[in-house]
Amino acid sequence: MRKTIRLLLPVLLVLSVIGCSERFDTDSKYRRPDWLAGKLFTQILDQPELSAFARCIELTGYDSVINISGSYTVFAPDNDAFALYFQEHPAYHAVEDIPIDELTRIVKYHIVQNPWSTDQLRSLDIYGWIDSLDISNDEPRGFKRETLLRDKDRNYGIALDQEEDRLIIVDTLQSGWYRKQATDSRKYAPVFFQEYFDIYDLNSGDYSFYFGRPFESNSMYYSNGRIIEADIFAENGFVHIIDRVVEPLKNAFQLLNAPSENHSYSEFLNLVNTFPEFTYNEDKTFDQPGADQGYIVDSLFDIIYPELAFNITNEETRAPSGTLGLPGNVSIRYHHGLIAPTNEAFDEFISEYLSGPGMWGSLRETPHHIKRMIVNTHMANGPVYPTDFSKGFYNGEMDMVTVDQSSIVQQQYGSNCTFVGVNKVLTPRAFKSVTGPIYTQRGYSRVMYAIERAGLLPALKREDKNYMLFVESDGNLKIDSSLLYSPITERFSVFFVTEFSAQEIQLTTNDLRTLLLNHIGTEYPRGTARKEFIKNLAGNFLVFNNVTGEVSGTAPTTIGYKGLVQTSVIPQQISTNADNGKTYDIRNWFNFAAPTLFLKISGTYPNFHNLLKIAGLTRDKEYRYTFISENEDYTVFVPNDSALSTFRYDTLTTGELRKFLLLHFVQGDMIFTDGNKAANYYETARVDEKSTTYTTVYTKLYIDPGYDEISIPAKNGSNYLTINESALTNLIAGRDVGEGNEAYPTILSNAVIHEIDKVLLFNELDTK
Repeated sequence: MRKTIRLLLPVLLVLSVIGCSERFDTDSKYRRPDWLAGKLFTQILDQPELSAFARCIELTGYDSVINISGSYTVFAPDNDAFALYFQEHPAYHAVEDIPIDELTRIVKYHIVQNPWSTDQLRSLDIYGWIDSLDISNDEPRGFKRETLLRDKDRNYGIALDQEEDRLIIVDTLQSGWYRKQATDSRKYAPVFFQEYFDIYDLNSGDYSFYFGRPFESNSMYYSNGRIIEADIFAENGFVHIIDRVVEPLKNAFQLLNAPSENHSYSEFLNLVNTFPEFTYNEDKTFDQPGADQGYIVDSLFDIIYPELAFNITNEETRAPSGTLGLPGNVSIRYHHGLIAPTNEAFDEFISEYLSGPGMWGSLRETPHHIKRMIVNTHMANGPVYPTDFSKGFYNGEMDMVTVDQSSIVQQQYGSNCTFVGVNKVLTPRAFKSVTGPIYTQRGYSRVMYAIERAGLLPALKREDKNYMLFVESDGNLKIDSSLLYSPITERFSVFFVTEFSAQEIQLTTNDLRTLLLNHIGTEYPRGTARKEFIKNLAGNFLVFNNVTGEVSGTAPTTIGYKGLVQTSVIPQQISTNADNGKTYDIRNWFNFAAPTLFLKISGTYPNFHNLLKIAGLTRDKEYRYTFISENEDYTVFVPNDSALSTFRYDTLTTGELRKFLLLHFVQGDMIFTDGNKAANYYETARVDEKSTTYTTVYTKLYIDPGYDEISIPAKNGSNYLTINESALTNLIAGRDVGEGNEAYPTILSNAVIHEIDKVLLFNELDTK
């Protein structure tokens, strides 16, 4: 009996459904309302001006896609748009003439995933819908949308670059070895509206430059198609009628690789193709049809370009390096820029900077990091518009660059970048700055690799500087062994040679930074004083003898690392066209040493130090003066023993003695006898009588730094003291900020001492 009931239940259920179905069809209560919009293809068929596009959809079979399931937005070209398309493509006279593969690409590129009204199109960013109350998400920066068009997985010919031991991309006709790329994404299409242009300070000409038509501020554009009728509602999305047939945008690789009658960018592309990395993608490989049934399928690989500003083959774009806290896919907001030199321009550039006498010889022989620099100079993390050409934009090397608009031979908006073809290469900043001879001439490769390891190139190529860069050539370094480099291990070292032994010392990155920064002067000497003292980037001073032409550090120059034999160095200029300074060849590195102010005064001027001790201004066990700050610069006028012997300091109270002594210390400035400081009132360490319980005021002393002398006037305007440049002046003191185990001491110069033959008396001097 129970078995009979089980058999009857399915039958009764079927009869019940059939009965209900007949009731739904006949009962007006369950009929579809006449006013309810149909699905997308139905709505397109209802628009007579979309008959050509409707036929395209039918021919490609997408009528059964957008009218059955899913939610989409269709940007539908009207019949006038197709008439214009046929004029521009005379091989076709009707949609039936377009090859089905090409027609399918066009149709899929006009269909965007998910339903978007025009209000929604201008209301999105990577975090979702914008919110006027959220300052981090209150602007519609999301201007791209994902279409249904996905390129087929592409085969890339590959070869092994034996010199660099890495795979590179080559033409498939040049190699029987290939990698098939797992296409990362469907293509994205841009949607332009006035708010987007306002956010980035762009104008209508920026749109016209790439799309060849004016931009109307009250309109919205799907790529180059203007929306002429918006927001036609359908059950599963929206239809927007546009006035152009939008051809699928190419990505950067496709643009560089596209055949052209007028211009070719193959040489630049070949250089870019030396930077890919291939990673096997197991998931995508076994997702291919037939893989789960045991059929042999191609192995699929992801391609990345980790050393370049962006991946030329990917449709998905990424945020600039260092940008944190973003979603996984930021393609709707971020776009890139590519300035591509023609083959002729690239050949001219190589001839000028790489293959001349003393240079690298050819592009192939050029070091890898210079090749990377050349490519990234032509890439940008953001799109590049005509507004940026003259205003400037940051490229992949983080250099601000401009583009000569007369050099532009092609412009095209790509799916992952803006593309501008030029007949003039963008010269890397490293070639135009003081590093130019180092990066273009083979004979300074050791210093070049040291600059790279130390990460100093961004500082050295800054614009609006007057640097003086002093370097040794590879030839000299081989002789004195003061900088060795192994390309195999990429290690730097020096040889410390004594009379009885030779020891190799490994250099750290900090050692290299100290060495190099000490050889970069921050300005040019004027050449007027006998000696000038120019600060370097390490916080020390370079000493220029304008009489002999000799340059040195704060310690005598020696032959070799910590050599015993002193020598003089007269630099020879080697740069001719640097825009931020001059580069000089030297035969030996400069040396730097500076005792602390405490040790210099206590050791050289014990009587003056003893007075400071009597005044309670020293901490001898701590090797410091109580009023001296390590973060302050000082100029100290130290009376010699003869001057001190004539002064009755024994008649002073402790407070008076302190004020007397502290008037000899100028704080906040290092004043030399080179005339590079202006005559002025300089603040001393003496606490002035104007001080209160709440405010400390320091006495200011008028000082007139001249050429080869320093004058200190009396209160009545006469000359009180003249300090002439000599071996007893310009004595530099400093402090060691290292840990004590560095190959090069990390010293900061923070004081200069001048010996004087007359004490400074407050009542007789011009003070304020």
